[in-house]
Amino acid sequence: MFNIDINLAKKLDQGMRAGEAVELSFPVVYIWALNGQASYKSQGGALYFGGWACKADDLQAVTQHQSLSIPENWKQVTIASRDGGEFEAYTSRTITVAPIGKRESWLHDGKRSTNYIEGGRRHLQVLTYMAETQGNNGANQLTPWGPVVLTAKGYQARNLLDAFARWEKATSQLRWKLAPGIPAWCFYMTLGTFAKERQVLNVGKPGAQSPITPISAYLPASISEEVLQNLFVGNDVVEMMANLQDQAGDWLNAWKESMLVESDEYQETIFPTEEEIPF
Repeated sequence: MFNIDINLAKKLDQGMRAGEAVELSFPVVYIWALNGQASYKSQGGALYFGGWACKADDLQAVTQHQSLSIPENWKQVTIASRDGGEFEAYTSRTITVAPIGKRESWLHDGKRSTNYIEGGRRHLQVLTYMAETQGNNGANQLTPWGPVVLTAKGYQARNLLDAFARWEKATSQLRWKLAPGIPAWCFYMTLGTFAKERQVLNVGKPGAQSPITPISAYLPASISEEVLQNLFVGNDVVEMMANLQDQAGDWLNAWKESMLVESDEYQETIFPTEEEIPF
């Protein structure tokens, strides 16, 4: 049923197993894990429940360059900074993607390290291929959209890694039966916040804790052959993902050397936790 080049499948799998000034050579939108705030209860959406956000200028630039439309579930909002400034962003509680490759490091005192540093925080960026979705939790009418980078720090970075692991495990039995040798990353997964009530977790050391709204993977109650078929990215997208992984080689490897880093852009927003705007 899932007849794709096994070499491409291995390539995409290795990208998920696996530098700062290195930029991607193709248009891409950076999308960060957004912690929802209780003060936005009346507004709802990602600003309250948590989810994902990207700078409006970036998304608009890519859509114009690639002749794409802004996905209908992304809502434009204004985010205020602590110094009184503002910037426009698009937000969504969920995003549906197929992972291509990741890079990971630890930040501490202005230095990026490839290995864990005591007192440091994890920084994760994942190159993915996004699908525009309609229907429940991205399970229906998936339309390939284009590459985006998911970025997260601290506890949200760990949550994102856990989400990938749970998706791989949840699909493993059926993939082994129907798609041997094809990794979970060839099937779209939906990430974000899903509960009807706002879920909050206090993280950090005692006396210095802050709340986050944890992101996770949406896992259907049962993953049937039909569900897996609907989530398959398709041969054309598999080839595009493998090509993007090749083009992103330097970018994926850039964090394998320790380096000094500049302050995060837009770090001082109204959202006080360290995971916000984690470029």
